[in-house]
Amino acid sequence: MALVLLSTMFLFARSVAPTSTIPFAKVELENRASDQRITTPFLTGQTTFGDDIKITASSARPDPHNPQHSEVENLNAEIIYANGSDVNLTAREGTVNSRRMEAELAGAVEVISSTGYRFLSETLTLNFNSGTAISNTEIHGDGPFGEFTAGSMELKVDEDDVNGRFLFTNGVKLIYTP
Repeated sequence: MALVLLSTMFLFARSVAPTSTIPFAKVELENRASDQRITTPFLTGQTTFGDDIKITASSARPDPHNPQHSEVENLNAEIIYANGSDVNLTAREGTVNSRRMEAELAGAVEVISSTGYRFLSETLTLNFNSGTAISNTEIHGDGPFGEFTAGSMELKVDEDDVNGRFLFTNGVKLIYTP
C-alpha cells in the first residue's frame, strides 16, 4: 500500500518552472541590487545592569556620509528587566549610532510598559548599553493614575533600583482618575 501511495505521488506530481516562483518584479530587483539595505535586522544583548534588550526593524541602510550611522524603518525595541517587567518602544523611523550604541527614534514614537504606562512622543533617544531613554519633546499618554502630558521624559535605571522607572518633567499636567 505504501508503495502504491508513493508511486502515485510521483506519477501525478507536476514540475514547476523555476522562473515562475520568483515573487519580485524586475524593477524591484534592480532597486534592491542598487540600494544597500538589510531587511529585518535585529540586535539582542544585555544592558550594563543585566537587563535583556532586543531591537528589530523592518529595514536598515547605512548612511553614506557617516559609516557609523544606519537609517532604520519601523524600529521596535524591548527592554526586559530583572523583575520581569518590560518596556516596548516603537517608531516609524530612526537613526542608529553604532559607535555610541544609541538610536534616535522619530515619527510617532510609542512607549508601552508592563507597569501600565503608555505614551506618545515625536522623538526619543534610546541608549542600548544602559537601557535608558530620553525624550525632550512633549509627551501625551496615560498611566495607572490617569492621563498626562509632559514637556520631557526620561526612562532611568539606577544602581540602587535596577528596574526602569519614568521621570516626567517640564510642565507635567495630570488628569487624575481615581
